[in-house]
Amino acid sequence: MGAELDGEDEARLIGALADTLDPALFEYHATAADVGVFGDATRSSTRVVDGACIFLNRPGFSGGAGCALHLAALQSGESPIDSKPSVCWQLPINVDWEPGDDGTEIATVRGWTRRDWGAEGETMAWCCTEGTQAYVGDRPVVESMAEELDAIVGTAVYVELRRRLAP
Repeated sequence: MGAELDGEDEARLIGALADTLDPALFEYHATAADVGVFGDATRSSTRVVDGACIFLNRPGFSGGAGCALHLAALQSGESPIDSKPSVCWQLPINVDWEPGDDGTEIATVRGWTRRDWGAEGETMAWCCTEGTQAYVGDRPVVESMAEELDAIVGTAVYVELRRRLAP
């Protein structure tokens, strides 16, 4: 499944970024030049090539495995948040929002699971949330994904999350 895009603005951004990617960092650069990076005429998702998103460089690619948009952002000293579809940079973080008693909202931060995606989740690769290497970094997710958490839940909620998770 390609990445579902969040509207016309995100599609325009991803299309423009794709046009600027260095072929040395984008395994499917030639495919993108030939047939484009979008999976449909409405530009609502990225194209699938060999069973995965067109931007996914496979293991063994000389420019590096992983998302070409992510690699290019890091090489340029930019945040991947500004270069990737929102559904991509938010993973593996999921937030359930519920109304609070006093008109506020309660945010429960957790990882995505297959069931969150319905039937489509059964066929997706879930190494980022369900594999043996998920959540085994050298720092807690609240630290290693600080920028993503802050962007998803807002600074006030992120600060409170950090406070509650402090040893």
